[in-house]
Amino acid sequence: MVSKIKRPTEQDSKSLLASKNVSITKPRLILVGLLLKEKRPLTVDQVVRLSRGKLALSSLYRVINDLRDCGLIEEFTTPENAKVIELITSDSRHHHHIFCGNCDSITDFEIDPQLEQDLALEIQRIEAEHSISVISHSLELMSLCVPCKEKLIN
Repeated sequence: MVSKIKRPTEQDSKSLLASKNVSITKPRLILVGLLLKEKRPLTVDQVVRLSRGKLALSSLYRVINDLRDCGLIEEFTTPENAKVIELITSDSRHHHHIFCGNCDSITDFEIDPQLEQDLALEIQRIEAEHSISVISHSLELMSLCVPCKEKLIN
């Protein structure tokens, strides 16, 4: 028996927004819906393209800021300085990103817990040495994704 994968609904988007006490607007529903459906980080350009004209760029930036401020999305930049947004859910864990240098796809990955713990200790050492407070860290890997690599081979 083949199990069906549940596709996100507008109600899923509404529930996420309501869980953060955010007013439900059409642009917010569209953005959260896209992030739920895609299940991956998206650049602003990808969001605009995937929304098929339903999100104006000016509205999108406003929505990104609102959802970031309420803790529903996280944003970061690619090595090429493109803004990327990612949904934060209850099962989200600390992770890092792999960037394809050819097609700009972004893949999440986690590192070994011991390595993450060692990195946290190293960050504490750096904080003490430089009298700073690190607010976040990330590990970025540049790569060729499998489809791009296969295109180059063929």
